[in-house]
Amino acid sequence: MEESNEKPPAGPGAFSLLRAVEPSPIPPGEGVRPKTLTWLCVASFANQGLVFPLYLMGILAAVALKGMPTEEIRHLVETTYAALIRSAAQDELMAYIELMKAHGVALMGVFALRTLARFVGTLRMWQGWKDGFHIYTMAQLLGVLLPILVAGPKMFSFIGFILALNWCYLYFIHRKILRVPAAPPGMPQG
Repeated sequence: MEESNEKPPAGPGAFSLLRAVEPSPIPPGEGVRPKTLTWLCVASFANQGLVFPLYLMGILAAVALKGMPTEEIRHLVETTYAALIRSAAQDELMAYIELMKAHGVALMGVFALRTLARFVGTLRMWQGWKDGFHIYTMAQLLGVLLPILVAGPKMFSFIGFILALNWCYLYFIHRKILRVPAAPPGMPQG
């Protein structure tokens, strides 16, 4: 058996294979996805992968809570959390449970759909498409507004709003490297 001393051709390695598989609208010669955009997308994917199943479980928990009598829930909270939570905090917990009994399925559904839309937006930006930024931003802002419409102003979180704006801004600064998808045949490019 002859051994070959030939080395594989030098090249960018796995990244060239990735570029061949992944449709990237970033024009050749204009660089690749910036590292900061990659980090943002990876962080978003990690967050979305964690919270989406939690929201789905939250829907199931809200359905279960809806069928339980309030006194049974109060007794459960008092016996389970008596040593861990002060009396005033137990009252706050009960108020939250009442909110979840009334609006939990709708709220968890809104949060799950928002997370799914954020995933689509993040994926589109990962692929280099500008519409991903718009999808992501719309999902973030509607994710702040819709819970207020469902359960009232007590659902507004200023910190949550600032964090949503922060993520939108971080993606916004990368919008120049993203491209607009081509218009369907017969439609003018806008």
